[in-house]
Amino acid sequence: MPTVSIAIAWSADGKFLASGNMDRSVSVLEWGNPDPWVMRGFPGKIRHIAWSNVNAPIGAPLLATCSVEGMVVWEKLAEESLGWEARVLTNHVDIIQGIGFAPGSFWLASAASDGWLCLWKKAKTVSQVITGVSNGYSCLAWHPQGKLLAAGGDNGEIMICSKVSRNQGFGKK
Repeated sequence: MPTVSIAIAWSADGKFLASGNMDRSVSVLEWGNPDPWVMRGFPGKIRHIAWSNVNAPIGAPLLATCSVEGMVVWEKLAEESLGWEARVLTNHVDIIQGIGFAPGSFWLASAASDGWLCLWKKAKTVSQVITGVSNGYSCLAWHPQGKLLAAGGDNGEIMICSKVSRNQGFGKK
C-alpha cells in the first residue's frame, strides 16, 4: 500500500480484504486477483470498516466504511471492470466511532460522538436513532445472534439494546 492502513477487515467468506487508509482511500483486494480496487474522495481518514456476513444478490457481501461523520456502503457490481457502487449515508453530525452489520442481515449500526446510535435498514435508510449516553458514543458491538446491540459511551456507560420485534426496531435495556 502506498499509505498507512488504519482499519482492515476480511469479509466473512475470506474472499475480500478491505483496508481503510490515512490518505482518505479504501482498498479492496479479492483473493486471487492481483489488482485491488481503490476508492477515493472521502473527507478524512477511514476510521472503520465492516462487512456484512450475508451476500447481496450479486454474490458478494456489502462493505461499509466511515470517515468523519459520513458512511459509504459499497456493493460489488456484476461487471468486474465497474468495480463497486457507492451509496452515501448521512445522518450523524459528529465523528462516527463505530459501525457494524448485524449478523445474518443488512441491518447496519453506527455510533458517533454526537450521541446518536443509528440503525440503518438494509444499509440504506435510518430506521431508528437511539440516544441515552451523556457524552456521545465511543463504540458498538452486535451479539452473535443479532438480537442485541451493545454501545459504549464516552463517560463509561454501556447500553444494551434488544430487538423488540421484527418490524418495531430496538429498545434500550
